[in-house]
Parts: sequence; C-alpha cells; structure tokens
Amino acid sequence: MPFFDLIPSPTWRDLVDIIFLTLVSYQLYVWFRGTRALRVLIGLVALGGIYSVAKLWGLFLTTWVFQILWQVLVILLLILFQSEIRQVLEKVSPLRYLRSRRHAPRKALAKELASVCFDLARERTGALIVLVRDEDPAEFLHAGQEIMALPEPALVRSIFNRYSPSHDGALVLSHGRLTHMGCILPLSEREDLPDHYGTRHRAALGLSECVDVVCLVVSEERSEVSTVVDGKITVWQNPELLGSRVQGWLGMPEFSGPTLKGFFQGAIVRNWGVKLGALALVTMAWLVLAGQQTVQVNITSPIHYVNFPPGLALDKGSAHTVRLALSGIRGSLETLKGQEVPVRVGLGALAAGTHRVRLSAKNIDLPLGIMIDRVTPQEIEIALRPSKGR
Repeated sequence: MPFFDLIPSPTWRDLVDIIFLTLVSYQLYVWFRGTRALRVLIGLVALGGIYSVAKLWGLFLTTWVFQILWQVLVILLLILFQSEIRQVLEKVSPLRYLRSRRHAPRKALAKELASVCFDLARERTGALIVLVRDEDPAEFLHAGQEIMALPEPALVRSIFNRYSPSHDGALVLSHGRLTHMGCILPLSEREDLPDHYGTRHRAALGLSECVDVVCLVVSEERSEVSTVVDGKITVWQNPELLGSRVQGWLGMPEFSGPTLKGFFQGAIVRNWGVKLGALALVTMAWLVLAGQQTVQVNITSPIHYVNFPPGLALDKGSAHTVRLALSGIRGSLETLKGQEVPVRVGLGALAAGTHRVRLSAKNIDLPLGIMIDRVTPQEIEIALRPSKGR
C-alpha cells in the first residue's frame, strides 16, 4: 500500500531509541506529577508538535519564529526551574547509588519514635520529625535552633508541646542525635494533594522532593501518623509496623532478590496507562521526525550499457557493478527499497579496444532529495570487441 510505504521501517537502533525515550518520559512524569513543572513539560511537548508540523509542511515564518522562541525558552526554563532540574540531575546521578554502608540504629530508637508519634496523635498534638539518611538537608532547613541531645521520648514530646515556641517547626534527627528543632522546610508545589493535607504534610513532601530523608508527620486534626519518603505519603495504623519500617529505612533492610513477577509488574503492569501513553507519544514523534532524518546507505548497482557502437560487443573483463554511497532524508531513501538503481553508461563514442570511463552523477537517475556521495570505483574498465555477426 502507498500509505505504508511512507512509514519508515524501524531498525534495532530505532527500537532502542524509542524504548529509552519512553522510559525517560515516564520517569519525568513520575517525578513532576502534580507539580507546575509537569504542566510546563506538557506545554513544551505541544509546542514541539506544532514546530514539527510547521517544519514538515515547510511553513518558513512559523518555523523561524519557533527557532527563536526555543532559544528564549531554554534560558527561562533554566531560571524558573533550577531547583527541579537539580533534583532530576541528583536522582539520575550514579553517585547516588554508590553510598557507603549505613550502620543500622538500635531497634529501640525506631520503636521509641513510632511510639511517641502515636502518643502525640492520641493527644491531638501535631509533629514533624525529619530523619536524615545519607544526604545532608542543611541547605533546605531555615530558621530553627541547633541542639545536640539524645532522642528521648520525653524530650521529643516536650518539643512538640503546643505551648513550646518551636512546636510548629520540624525536629531533625541525624546519626542518632537531635540536631535541630523549630526548622522551617520548603513547601511542595504539588497540586494533586487532597485538601485535608496541611502545612506539615506539604513541608514534608517539599523536603523529600529535594533530599533523601524520611519524614514522620503527626496530624493533630485527624490523629493520624504518616510517613513521607521520596514524595510518597503512607499512613500507618499501628506503631509496631511503623517502627519496623523506620528501622529498615534508616538501617540496611534485608534485600530480597528480584523475581520475574516483580519485574513484570514494575515494568509493565504498574501505571500501564501512563507507560502506554508515553510509548504512543514517543512513537508518534519518531514517525514524524524519522522521515526527515538525514541518513546514508550503501548499495550495489548494476551497470547498464546503452548505445552500443555498430558492430561492437562487450568483451570479458568489463565492469558489471559499482558501489554507491547515497545520502538523503530517510523518507526518500525508503522509496528505493526493493528497487534497482542502475548506472547507465553510453558507449556510442567508443571504438574497439579497452577504455577507462569515469562515472559521475550524470550516469545515475535518482529521486529528488537523494544525493550521491561516492561511487566505487570512480573509473570502470570497458572492453569492446567486434561482434561475431560482423
């Protein structure tokens, strides 16, 4: 069918390209989901689609305006979303996975923290505790006071007493010691949070989006204990489960080997709708742009001799094929698939004997948009002899 002939055939490199960009697109969506940065990304994708269509249709003025606009947008994005860009670069940095082995805190500490949080929840006392892991959150902590104390339950409860001057801020625990109290944290800009999440939850989310920490949040309105890790909120129903999980977060949890079922669920089943949408968008972009990609191919072409001089015939030893290096947009080269590209050589001015003829683009008829980069060999040998019938 003519329509399917216009669709470029993907190679294994193209499939790797599509799969890789699909994973990148999905991961960007997960990182920026619910934030204003996601809306900006969607807007950029829409503008990119308009630009691609304008370039494909040859709209000169629209293409020129978009080329100028892209230069300005890059600078604006670097200024407006420098914190988000830094977060993404930190998350993809391989150094993040080359961490030194942490020493697990004593189990009593995790159990005591969980017990204190549930006690505060029963008393309808709000609290926000930041548990530092490998990354130092100091640059994101504002105001507050430095302290150096053991995380005794009585001390933690007194800090969050509603009459304490620092009860509205965050308490920071690092290396088994309380280091700061009354700290103000950066608020998350996510717009998909339920209305019942207040400032404490937004502050915990904001910090977890910037640095690798565990935040324990106690809601005084709902008497609820929750944790925030990597931008995900989890509500806990009993202190035993929370204590065990905190021990795992701060220590080295037991590692269970990967399973085929777990890999299948993580790679395909979980959020399959979003992944399918990312694959569709990347595939559409590839279909639009791949046809405009400039590529080079090498083919073997037969030599067709025409205009034989009267009484002469082609002798043995004459060249019959040459190698052609062709370049052009991918869509045009796809039309050559399965077709013969002959090299025509006229013999009308030649006499009997051996001749060397230099080939050029004039000897080859190619569709518009395809160029000849190289002919190998550039000179061919032609031997003519008197025909037997003479």
